[in-house]
Amino acid sequence: MTFENEELEMQVLSAMMIYDDERLTAFSIMPNLDVFQIAKHKVIAQAIQAMQDAGEPVSLETTVATLKKSGLIKEAGGVPYVAKIYSSLKKFGHVEIHCRILIEHYLKAKAYFVASDLFAAANSEAGDIFDFITKIQHQLDGLLHQQVSKSDDSFTNQLDISAKIFFNTANGQVSGYSTGIKALDHLCGGLVDGELTVVGARPGQGKSALVVSLMRNLAKQGVGCGLFSLEMTKHELVQRLASQESQVFAFRIKQGDLNQYDRTSLAESIKRMKSWNIRIHDEGNLNISNIKAKATIWKNKFGIKVIFIDYIGLINSVNPKETNRVNVVSEISRGLKLLAKDLQMPIVALSQLSRRVEERSDKMPIMSDLRESGSVEQDADVIWMMMRPEYYFEKSSTFKINGQELSNEGLCLIDQVKMRSGSTGIIPLRFDAPLMRIRDYYE
Repeated sequence: MTFENEELEMQVLSAMMIYDDERLTAFSIMPNLDVFQIAKHKVIAQAIQAMQDAGEPVSLETTVATLKKSGLIKEAGGVPYVAKIYSSLKKFGHVEIHCRILIEHYLKAKAYFVASDLFAAANSEAGDIFDFITKIQHQLDGLLHQQVSKSDDSFTNQLDISAKIFFNTANGQVSGYSTGIKALDHLCGGLVDGELTVVGARPGQGKSALVVSLMRNLAKQGVGCGLFSLEMTKHELVQRLASQESQVFAFRIKQGDLNQYDRTSLAESIKRMKSWNIRIHDEGNLNISNIKAKATIWKNKFGIKVIFIDYIGLINSVNPKETNRVNVVSEISRGLKLLAKDLQMPIVALSQLSRRVEERSDKMPIMSDLRESGSVEQDADVIWMMMRPEYYFEKSSTFKINGQELSNEGLCLIDQVKMRSGSTGIIPLRFDAPLMRIRDYYE
């Protein structure tokens, strides 16, 4: 089956060589030069683009000269063929229509080959069909997201869309998904599509408790959540979620030390939790490629809207030979940011901090405490630092925050040290140790 259209390709190339306006229109519409499916036409289009990018005049003579200089005149069909294309234009002003038809043919051809590969895989016993389907899904997503139109009114369209959001958002309403913690929503504006939020803390400061608390709060709002847990098992995570929802202490559930009230509360909570849209992947040996594939499936098949990663330090490199941890973390942080942007969903990733935090008198972490922090600092849209004063200091003592003395007991601090689209600041939260839950301090 062929999707080539030789005559249309010649018409577009002729217009691009003769008229400056037509050439600019064509380049503004075509996502790439692969829309020219005839090899020699693509070579000619590349020569025209090279001259356009260099600010050189485009004509039959300059196109031939450029092809000769690059040694590609034969691949372009020779001088007589280029001259034939130049003189083939039938009517001025149709380049936009012709380009859009070429794009449709190009996408149909790509879709046909993807479908053929999927058909062949379905009839083969070799390889993992699930991995192959994931690869096919990425290819289809790539086709759907190709920029097939770059019209001048694209900014106007986006302005209309954004204006509806501006004026339809009630006062005090967050722009993203509500975390279920009022102070945190006020600080960050909620979890926003396309943003990567990194949560940094030393061990024992409540990172995992925060993730479980956010997942529960989101799930109760009907927001689907996916968690890649490289540290805790599914059972441990469900146990924590059940503890928070039932108000039965986590250690009592773990030890099986339940009275009748606990059992009743736990049973009722489990019934409610069955409606929650939560996906958990707790297998180890994950790399960013595995996470991308699974997250894409979760979004498309199960309607997952927010992704959590626990934690960055346990993700492997796609390249097993890469031993430089700085390079690995750079690969991971960049991959997570691109994933958040491509899937248009918030990603919250936990990160361990270096021991330098312990050397400070106030034990309050700063951005540079992130391990191999350079790439993480650059890629993250939002960075939160967590610290529980009672972990380091006497419970009976106090910690000064925003000019106010607060008791260390149950106090959890979140310092927003980076916010790409907002301000920084520190807030107090409450850490309920028996329930392993983070909530508003003044709740």
